[in-house]
Amino acid sequence: MWCPDIPDGSPDIPDGAMQNFRPFDVIYAFCILPWLIILGNQDIVTKSNMVECRMAAPPNPPDLAQAIAAMLTGRDEQTALLREIVEQGRAQRHEQHHQPAVPGYEQFLSTQPPLFHKADEPLEADSWLRTIESKFTLHPYNDGDKAGFAAQQLRGPARTWWDNHMAMFPEGTRFTWAQFREAFKVHHIPAGGIRRKLMEFLALKQGNNSVMQYAQAFNTLSQYAGYHVDTDEKKQTCFRQGLSSKLQDRLAMIKFDTFSELVNGAIIQ
Repeated sequence: MWCPDIPDGSPDIPDGAMQNFRPFDVIYAFCILPWLIILGNQDIVTKSNMVECRMAAPPNPPDLAQAIAAMLTGRDEQTALLREIVEQGRAQRHEQHHQPAVPGYEQFLSTQPPLFHKADEPLEADSWLRTIESKFTLHPYNDGDKAGFAAQQLRGPARTWWDNHMAMFPEGTRFTWAQFREAFKVHHIPAGGIRRKLMEFLALKQGNNSVMQYAQAFNTLSQYAGYHVDTDEKKQTCFRQGLSSKLQDRLAMIKFDTFSELVNGAIIQ
């Protein structure tokens, strides 16, 4: 171990004092203590540097204008979000408030739909079916409810037929109006009866009846005429052919724009 040189000009130490020093004290004083002083100085420098690092000035705060701008931007975004939420809630309440309720059986009964027992003629069944369809145009009924509403108007043999028809399907089956109408026509308005009514229409003549009576019979049977009267021009042609010969001659040179005008013209002749 290196020990620092003791200067020659060291002060005199009394003999009594020297007798009190032990060899370790001399080594400590002249060898160990200087090193401790040196290490202590280095530790002080290190700690001083650490303090300087810790005490270093914090980063400069953001510019005041930038901070205000950021705060305003965040506030605007929050305001826009709140406004959007409020508008959505208002729109939902508006839709719920103005959404009309789906009409039920009570509304259907308020239209006074006719009852149906049986039909001696296909026309009677067809007339009932057309009347029921016209009632469905008065309110926005669900299509799945129409068949059930119409079935409630069936009585006697007609109700028995419908119960037997439903028994052929799984329990709880819901029928659409198109399915009900098709089944009703097949049973109550058979194709043979329609053909018979069509032949009656094609053979219809005024005969001894008034023009008004002939027009009423014509309008009734024309429901079975199909393509024979699917335009106004065809309807006028068929009507003219059934008029008496005298009226046909009087109206031969007169052209009418509509079927109604033709009927009125024939009445006043």
